[in-house]
Amino acid sequence: MVTAFSLLPMNFGWNGFPEYILQKQSISNREINAIFWVQVYIASFLSLCFVLFGFYLIDFYAESALSGIAAALALTFILVPLSTTHRTLLRREMKFTSIAVGDLIARILSIICAIAAAILGMAYWAIVIRQLVEPILMMFIAWFLCPWRPGMPTNLSSALPGFKFAIKVYLNFTIDYLTKSIDKIFLGKFHGPDMLGNYDRAYHLSSMPGGQILIPLRNVALATLSRLRDDKVRFHLYYTKALSLVTLLGTIAAVVLMLTAQDLVPLLLGPEWNETGLIVMAFSPGIAAMLIDGTIPWLHLSLGTPGRWVRWNIFASIITIVSFIIVAPYGAVAMAAAFSSAKFLLVLPGLWYAGRPIEFRITALLRSIWTYLTAGLSTSLIFLALPLLCPSFGKIYAELSPLNRVIITVLTMPLLYITILVILQRSFASIRELIGLVRMFLSR
Repeated sequence: MVTAFSLLPMNFGWNGFPEYILQKQSISNREINAIFWVQVYIASFLSLCFVLFGFYLIDFYAESALSGIAAALALTFILVPLSTTHRTLLRREMKFTSIAVGDLIARILSIICAIAAAILGMAYWAIVIRQLVEPILMMFIAWFLCPWRPGMPTNLSSALPGFKFAIKVYLNFTIDYLTKSIDKIFLGKFHGPDMLGNYDRAYHLSSMPGGQILIPLRNVALATLSRLRDDKVRFHLYYTKALSLVTLLGTIAAVVLMLTAQDLVPLLLGPEWNETGLIVMAFSPGIAAMLIDGTIPWLHLSLGTPGRWVRWNIFASIITIVSFIIVAPYGAVAMAAAFSSAKFLLVLPGLWYAGRPIEFRITALLRSIWTYLTAGLSTSLIFLALPLLCPSFGKIYAELSPLNRVIITVLTMPLLYITILVILQRSFASIRELIGLVRMFLSR
């Protein structure tokens, strides 16, 4: 109940200023110091406002405990900017391994604290404790890893360019956040909590590949592209290779998840979630488009054009919301299919619009992704047609346990996909590039 409202103000610390610092070719210590203090002051103001907002939540939900939870979670608004600048400077220096290890330590220790609090009988406060402990630990780890220290809060006016940039980036986050909530609002209104619950779990499972792939790559890509934006040739080369990698991984994830969904979901969530498997199947084709779409911010932010990103997001959100309105009466599967369709419809125009400042041609972008998408489509069609072409295989496969079917599909479909991809490209170049990029990322 509280986090539905707290995520927006809390993310002001995560979105905007870090991207501004990363995309700058050079930035003075004075400007960094000013940005740090402006973030802290804004976060403190938002924290105070949210404490007061907590009293409104009591009336809104008729639940007296919410004001205390709101006051506790409001502290995270301040904790986030206390580590953001240090983490951004580490990213600027390409120290991604240190950041990843620190984040992992903070997450594990926060979960341990939450479990301990639950065992001690602290009920829902155990979840609140986890939300507080993680940013506290991230702050200490960031300050330990990064030698930069803030000075006195002077010359705050030098943070004005960063503030303007951050507002545009945060506006994009807000538009995206609200757009992703509209479908759930419509389903809850038209079909009630049961269907909404199935849809929400399906969306969560379908979005996991994007989060696992894009988040670590985003840190590397944004820092690198920002340094290459004055070298058009190298910028084009690096981005198209990154786009190829994302499309390759995203298409494999989409194929595997779609073909295993009806077995995998009941295994993960239990037999009462069978309907969720169908919704995941409808979401799955959009995973590849979702990952490709996730690289569009890399272009806008590295080129310093967040205003163009805002305009595109407004246009894309209107198209997406209209599609949700049209299909809302038809249920969760239709809504998931509309989500996937909207992503595919918008991804190429979005890439073209984002790449215009650096003269990206749509044909070059298409050349870098069409083989991966074609291989994914071919793999799915072959698998789905196999029981019709070979009934004995279909019978044997159907008699297997759900776990065995998942294992077989997970092991065989990527191999079939890679085989088709190699045939289409007539080389192993993509596989070699994937291995090379993984090695480069791990070396950071």
